[in-house]
Amino acid sequence: MDHLGTDEFTDLALGTGAGPSLRRHDHVDRCLDCSRELGRLLEVVRAARDVSTEDLTAPPDGVWRSIASELHLGAHLRPPAGSGGPTTVPDKRPSRDRARARRSALILPTTALAAATMFGSLATARLTAGPPSVAGPVSRLAPLGVPGAAGTVRLVRVSATDREVEVTVARLPPTDGYYEVWLMDQSHSPLVPLGTLRADGTATLPIPPQIDLGAHPLVDVSVQASNGNPAHSGVSSVRGRLYG
Repeated sequence: MDHLGTDEFTDLALGTGAGPSLRRHDHVDRCLDCSRELGRLLEVVRAARDVSTEDLTAPPDGVWRSIASELHLGAHLRPPAGSGGPTTVPDKRPSRDRARARRSALILPTTALAAATMFGSLATARLTAGPPSVAGPVSRLAPLGVPGAAGTVRLVRVSATDREVEVTVARLPPTDGYYEVWLMDQSHSPLVPLGTLRADGTATLPIPPQIDLGAHPLVDVSVQASNGNPAHSGVSSVRGRLYG
């Protein structure tokens, strides 16, 4: 799977993406790893944008000298002794130029803080996130009690201990109840309930860690009545084998 690169994450998180970067939203919607990564970066960007100038610790004198040099401010911006913060000296330039200089001196360190924080977070996330999720092969869910219904299922290993099933079923008829996803063995017993399908016929459901998939290789989707009875209704809409 072609995951997003650092530049694409940056464009999407900062809201500056265009063209290919924006089209990559489709990949983020389908990829659990990239979705989580982008979510972490968006939290960093929101936090950085909430920082006010009163929250910032004054940087060393050398930082302000570098800013002044980069902006060609010369003697118009210099830190007071011992404070590390900026101050101004009498400036006879036009007021518009003085205002532009003050805005630049304020925006540059704040933007640098946001960018440094975001890229630091990205690097940390890459180092600490561990191995990516591993998705098994997609297998077919064949129709049983609902002619025309069909779907797919696959196993996703989120970590060494955490597993999920991704289920998609199409052409299910409307019901006053709900559709439940189960694991079962070849004899169709015992049954392990995993959860329900969403209204669009999809679900991503965790598998209990104690469940041996070798002993429960089948995925079944039943139509259930809203009668308070959690047992399998005996009416299966689709069923298939889970691999991986």
